[in-house]
Amino acid sequence: MAALQRDVGDDVNNDLPEWVTSAARFVDDPLSRARSLRFLIERNASENDRLGRLTDESARALCESGLLGLLVPRELGGIEADPGLYIDVIEELSYADGSFGWVTMATTFTIMGAAAWLGPVAVAAMFDGRNGFAAAGQIAPNGVAERVPEGYRISGQFHFGSGSQLSSWFLGAFVLHEKGEPVRHAHGSPKILWAFGPRELVHIDPLSWDVMGLRGTASHDFRFLDQVVHEDFVLSLPLERLRGGAALDIGVSMGHVSFSLGVGTRILDELRDLAKRKQREGRATLIDQPNFERDYGMMRGEMEAARAYVRSAFDEWHRDAQANGTASLETRAKARLAACWGTRISTQVAQFAYVAAGSDGLRNDPENRLQRCYRDVGASAVHRHVDDNVLIEAATVLLGIASPSLQL
Repeated sequence: MAALQRDVGDDVNNDLPEWVTSAARFVDDPLSRARSLRFLIERNASENDRLGRLTDESARALCESGLLGLLVPRELGGIEADPGLYIDVIEELSYADGSFGWVTMATTFTIMGAAAWLGPVAVAAMFDGRNGFAAAGQIAPNGVAERVPEGYRISGQFHFGSGSQLSSWFLGAFVLHEKGEPVRHAHGSPKILWAFGPRELVHIDPLSWDVMGLRGTASHDFRFLDQVVHEDFVLSLPLERLRGGAALDIGVSMGHVSFSLGVGTRILDELRDLAKRKQREGRATLIDQPNFERDYGMMRGEMEAARAYVRSAFDEWHRDAQANGTASLETRAKARLAACWGTRISTQVAQFAYVAAGSDGLRNDPENRLQRCYRDVGASAVHRHVDDNVLIEAATVLLGIASPSLQL
């Protein structure tokens, strides 16, 4: 794995091209469109890794595909995909290349947050203007906000702006301050606001994303320059969905596990192809070894079970939200547990494949998809939306011992 090799003049702070700001947000058959992109995505995957971002060809294909509208409400011209369709599309894209799938997943959920929850002034600027609607963000409360007559003054430094190369808007979380001190709830915790700001008032650190996995996602650090945003660009709890149906009640963990399942499935397929030709001196070809056959069968079964489990859990979330406006904490806990489980299975698959592949999984070759998938799954598995802390929180709900303030 070589260090990133950015081209001269390749700065993520550059102005966005017209094909980004005019990105499509609808396609009649999203899954067929995703499948039609596989060859193009695969052809660019190693170059994505080299550059630390999607190639222009890949990024343009995404913007022109309509898939950025997967979670945009229909009333805003989007697809508003149900869980089954969304999972299928992100799996397909992630199977072709983890970075491409991750960028699509991360941006579509950030876009959804704006489209479903922001006020009319913000929605008009983001979805009716000429600046583009794609968005990147981080929801850790690293920023500071202060109420002013024109809205809110915000500033702060954030990490993991996946898809920053395509984003016209950035999301951050801010601790509300008054007279220089944090505003606190009755129980003592600080009041958190979430706000979107325009690209031109955000500085992206072009040297902050040099990593082992998910290298092509341009998940740079970014800083909100001191600015005032209209209150329609700001969210606080409890959130109220203003647009879209029950599909937009579902959280980003669905996207994370969809990514993991897509990459995990690709790992098994790459390993199968390698096993047909891999042979150590004096031994049978790997694919003819009974121990490998047994373990491969178990891993394939685990993956297919995880795929079914994940779909069932998020379909239940969708049905609950359709019936009640929003899903119950128990339903959310079951889905979050499924997302953690599916991610864990994909990680186990990656480890099995890495060991079974021997030195073939080690080699730094731009076309070594097995190594790239292994790195991408490892990077995704430590994310806060699918880590052990979430698994434990979900389990406390199912055990009946959850904190009254727990939100999932």
